[in-house]
Amino acid sequence: MSSVLLRKRNLSTKQFFIKALDIQVETARLAHKESVVPKSYRFTFGVPMCEAARSMVANIEHADASYPNTSWGVIERKKSFAMAIADANTLYDLIACLIEVRKGPKKEKTDADEGKNEDAEKKDAKKDAKKGSGIDLNELHALLDGLDEEIAILQGAKNGVKIIGKESEESRLEAAEAEAQRLRDLILIRDEVRV
Repeated sequence: MSSVLLRKRNLSTKQFFIKALDIQVETARLAHKESVVPKSYRFTFGVPMCEAARSMVANIEHADASYPNTSWGVIERKKSFAMAIADANTLYDLIACLIEVRKGPKKEKTDADEGKNEDAEKKDAKKDAKKGSGIDLNELHALLDGLDEEIAILQGAKNGVKIIGKESEESRLEAAEAEAQRLRDLILIRDEVRV
């Protein structure tokens, strides 16, 4: 049992980084598995799924590289965590779309179908599964659970970002001047585009 109080425990940055790497590996493994993503869907689903997982890891690395000792550093770290969460949600959306596409169009029941018994319906479902019309959701279970955990961890990490140390008046002034210059540059760019 840990001697640190639960409310005093902090999340290790390595914990969500390691989980993100696990998600990236699992995504790559499933994207190359024929029963999940057939070859005809690889460029439509497999590549974007792997890219979303890779981008999530890259955003976590960027968040870890942004040291929050200034207000600008806090903003950068929170932005990187938000982007990592968005990548995880994108991966969710791609998986949901893949499942819908693999189901195929819904078949309307005809009068002849209503007369079939349950055994005949089960045989038809097995034939559809052999043709690749559906995905075994058990194969995606580990990835989806990992994504749920990762989003919760990243959201907690994003909410927990605070300035480390005390920000001096000089650094506040420097950050405000840098922000003002950035806004001036945006105005110039906008005016140049209109010309």
